[in-house]
Amino acid sequence: MKHSFLILLGLSVSMVAAHAREGLGISSWAGWKPGQISRADCPELRSVPLILKWNELEPKPGKYKFDKQLGEPLMVAKADDLYITLMIWVGPACPDWIYEQGVPLVITDRKVNALGQKTDGQKTYPYYLHPEYKNRFMGLIDAFGEYVNDLSPELRERIVFVQCAEGSTGDGQPYKGNALEAKYDISKDVWNDFRLETWKRYRNAVPGIPVLVNSDANGGLETEWLLENMDVIALKHGMFSHGYHVSDNVERLANFQTLEGAVKERGKSVLTRGEMDGELFVMGWSKGNIPRALYWSGLFASHCRLDIWNVPREALKDPANWPACKIFNKYAGHTDPATAPAAFCALRDGLDASDFARFPAEQFGGKPGKKSDQERYLKIAEAYSKQGARMDDPEKATGGGMLNRKRSGSNDVGWGIWPGNYCRFLTQVEPGSGDVGRWNIDDSIYGRFARAFDHKAGKTQMRFMLDNAFNAASANVKVTYLDKGCGEWSLLAGQKNALNVQNTDSGLWKEVLVTVSGPELSKANLKLRHEKGDDTTFHMIEIERIK
Repeated sequence: MKHSFLILLGLSVSMVAAHAREGLGISSWAGWKPGQISRADCPELRSVPLILKWNELEPKPGKYKFDKQLGEPLMVAKADDLYITLMIWVGPACPDWIYEQGVPLVITDRKVNALGQKTDGQKTYPYYLHPEYKNRFMGLIDAFGEYVNDLSPELRERIVFVQCAEGSTGDGQPYKGNALEAKYDISKDVWNDFRLETWKRYRNAVPGIPVLVNSDANGGLETEWLLENMDVIALKHGMFSHGYHVSDNVERLANFQTLEGAVKERGKSVLTRGEMDGELFVMGWSKGNIPRALYWSGLFASHCRLDIWNVPREALKDPANWPACKIFNKYAGHTDPATAPAAFCALRDGLDASDFARFPAEQFGGKPGKKSDQERYLKIAEAYSKQGARMDDPEKATGGGMLNRKRSGSNDVGWGIWPGNYCRFLTQVEPGSGDVGRWNIDDSIYGRFARAFDHKAGKTQMRFMLDNAFNAASANVKVTYLDKGCGEWSLLAGQKNALNVQNTDSGLWKEVLVTVSGPELSKANLKLRHEKGDDTTFHMIEIERIK
């Protein structure tokens, strides 16, 4: 992997830190026990997920082991300055005695797991609607709440949230697979009624601790209940965290932003988490270059304002993956540009096959709403192939998120994928008007996407706008670029030429850093400009507040 070098121009070392809520940022996955991972293994680790299993918490009716399963791990985490997220698995982790109480055993037809691998696991479940099950389940929540509320303040404050797992682990459905006996089927409406009942019980059991729910399964009724009944709207957002280029994420993000606006109107706050699971080591798009896959997945998760990102501990222990963790931590929890310590714009061009204005049917084929037309994806990629775009596994691009993640390599065209840059508080003005997209530039973490000048086509500048609320008196501006060719380019802040860079054709990704004043960052006054010679390719602009 090619390394980057830093050139310091007018750098001030006095930085203003604005702290997000403790415990947000990088977390391990899946599950945690003392000794599995610590800050020594990954300095960017901020929290660990403690997944409690009902059959271990209550091996005999009414006989709980909270001290061993929760109290002791919590003390180990505190000693390592780590925070804890909690979830109790029920469903497939129910104790055997639950069935001895008359609760029916439900067997499903599950044959493969979420990664498409054959499995015999998680095929047995209780029938959740049985009165005895509900009585025992709600009793477990009450006992859990009593234990948590009796913890010392220094231990209780280490709990970031409690995730409400109503059935199939932390997912939003009762079973993985379908019940073999139709009499145990549970309709979505009936299941969501059960979910709401469970949310209320958890909320009452652990007052003051956010109760996180799986948002992917929510409809309007469930969302409205959260808005009216929870002080912190805590959500699991799976499709914001399983890598980038996931179908329909434009719609998902728009829906989330609408929800976020409704939350702010009520004077409440939002807390989000998502996980990158074993797909990182299995799927072709990621396993061939895990540091790069994780880096761009982290940027996308930051763009979607994820607060906690669960990453497999095996990946967290590899220093090659720490850049992804570091940049995610920098932005995790910072939702207000007025207090955020930094802003970024990671440059990329998303080729969205659902955009018939940009890619008209007359030229690229297809029909609006028809996601399955592979030929359309291939024609779009071909139009940008000279800039590196390609489709290694077009069939996987035509499905939903769970199919997208199984792609064997790079798919640079998707359906409803995010069409532009990944950013927080810093946006590009009219992307593409003064630049061209680049794809698959090299194998470095930066080289998956970029934007570049094309002076022969008259594309010689990129303009950027910082959120007006950022309002920094002074800040450091960092530009990451590919030092290829011998072209010259400049960074303008306001009317001032903040720096000029002469490329030296080293083939390395480099960084330049310059200090500018607040007025020079206002409006759309930040600009990258081609001066002469070869075109330059850029990865990111980042602004870090000084004061």
